[in-house]
Amino acid sequence: MTQTIETAVILAAGRGTRLQPYTFDIPKGFMQVGEEKLIERSIRILKENGIKNIIIGTGHLHEHYEKFAKEHGLTTFLSPDYATTGSFHTLIYGSDLIKGDFLLLESDLLYHSDAIKSLIEAKAKDIILCSGFTQSNDEVYVEVEDGRLKNLSKQKGELRSVDAELVGVWKISIDLLKKLKAHHKEAEDGSKKDYEMAIAQLSDDHPVEVLKLEDLVWCEIDNQDHLERAKEKILPRLD
Repeated sequence: MTQTIETAVILAAGRGTRLQPYTFDIPKGFMQVGEEKLIERSIRILKENGIKNIIIGTGHLHEHYEKFAKEHGLTTFLSPDYATTGSFHTLIYGSDLIKGDFLLLESDLLYHSDAIKSLIEAKAKDIILCSGFTQSNDEVYVEVEDGRLKNLSKQKGELRSVDAELVGVWKISIDLLKKLKAHHKEAEDGSKKDYEMAIAQLSDDHPVEVLKLEDLVWCEIDNQDHLERAKEKILPRLD
């Protein structure tokens, strides 16, 4: 079967204020964990899984990504209002570069390659990747109904059921992207919100399947505690 997903978009515009002082000089994706920087590891895994077109949405210290992209044959775009807008705005700002179905992921993730392989192999065109509960602090919880995304929140009390944990890697169809672009234009909070919430708000009209890998090895690195956990507990379990 011919692979249908050949594009990945990495959102990397954030300032990473909770990882200061590291992020005074580098974006979060350039954090060194083991032998590779986060962005180096992500690009390697994506390319190993047949992703040929990699687009990085930049903001904070964007020149690091621009130099890296030149060296590795990638595409970047700068979200000029990154300091005052959310990740949804960054995604939509660069959306004209996206010509087909794609993977969407964060720049601050450390993850096993099964995350990418499983999404590519899954039949559904729109998928949120989830895991079991990591107890990692700062989690985003997912409410699932009939195998599909119903809602998500950092607050368990806002959900009718707490069924999984958001990983931060998605498979998105070009059809869903078109609906997200329209939503961004119409929504009063379009420039401020995160893309995850935008997708959840559209999920009643545009179903998004949940792919839950219960024991997926992964973590987000958003603060000093996350960084220590990544080095001590996650990295030794990765291939």
